[in-house]
Amino acid sequence: MKKIFWFIGLVVISIITYTFFSEDDMPETSPTSSYKESILALRKTKDKALKESKESPIEDKAHFKGLSYFDVDSSYQVVATLDLLTTGQSINVQMTGGETEKYEAYANATFELKGQKCALKIFKTPEGMLFIPFKDLTSRKETYGGGRYLDSDPSSVKEHQITLDFNTAYHPYCAYNEGFTCPIPPAENLIPVAIMAGEKLDKAH
Repeated sequence: MKKIFWFIGLVVISIITYTFFSEDDMPETSPTSSYKESILALRKTKDKALKESKESPIEDKAHFKGLSYFDVDSSYQVVATLDLLTTGQSINVQMTGGETEKYEAYANATFELKGQKCALKIFKTPEGMLFIPFKDLTSRKETYGGGRYLDSDPSSVKEHQITLDFNTAYHPYCAYNEGFTCPIPPAENLIPVAIMAGEKLDKAH
């Protein structure tokens, strides 16, 4: 039986990052040392959890040296404008196992990245967290074909805006273990940009 992938738990990078940085002191053209070091430290913490947790998708923990990541690049940190949706509106999201799961549609986000206008649908989990599944032009190449995810806390939404930091983008558990089933980003969540930030696949994948 496949295990359902739950994105609340090990992966809290986005939430912690927003605790460190407000919109006023976000890095602009290049990551400051403190920003870069905080992202690297959070990756180290996540890798440690994946190596030690019983819920980890990593089977060969003895040889696990950590996930693969793109270099930290603050140009992939953007402010998106939100069109909040009616509370309680739900959408059936396809899972990798063939079934569907209902997710609450929270907002439509629009932003500009690398000169391209982009849009994403944001969902809210039963635990009350914001969940943003997406694909981009690295999918099936440098990153998992089933897409990647971002997480955030609703408290990070200010005046109908939210900061999306793709340096915190991560793969679902099913990218590392076929025993898990995970949400597939809806077709509308395809970003027309190669997002060279966050988790990437190593040669083994």
